[in-house]
Amino acid sequence: MNNWIIPSNSNKFDLVKFLSKHKNIVDWKQSANFEVGDVVYIYCTKPQMRIRYKMSIVATDIPSSEAIIDMNFWSDEVELKKGLDNNRYVRMKLVSETNSDRLTMDELHRQGVKGYFYGPRTIDRELTIYVDKVFNNNK
Repeated sequence: MNNWIIPSNSNKFDLVKFLSKHKNIVDWKQSANFEVGDVVYIYCTKPQMRIRYKMSIVATDIPSSEAIIDMNFWSDEVELKKGLDNNRYVRMKLVSETNSDRLTMDELHRQGVKGYFYGPRTIDRELTIYVDKVFNNNK
């Protein structure tokens, strides 16, 4: 099992409203070697600029014909088309949500994160423990 961080850009896709409408499930373009049971933390870009969601992978290798694709939540057709052309999606279920200032990019840099999140990235045990503590204290 791996732990990942992936970015979500609200200028391209409205994840908040999508999760609300689709019962906390989202199908995401599969651009890494995700496995069922992996944990994915979603880093929301501007204006939020923090990790907001903890998700669990519940299915992989879903063809676009079977994926939950709701055009109403996409404002960037180019990104949507990339996912459809890729024809592989991963299904994630929401585990927990936070809006903690302890998960901003500045704070993540203080915790040893290098650079920014431009795509899926696995995270080490230390960072996973830190992020999980923040989510667990949020309950």
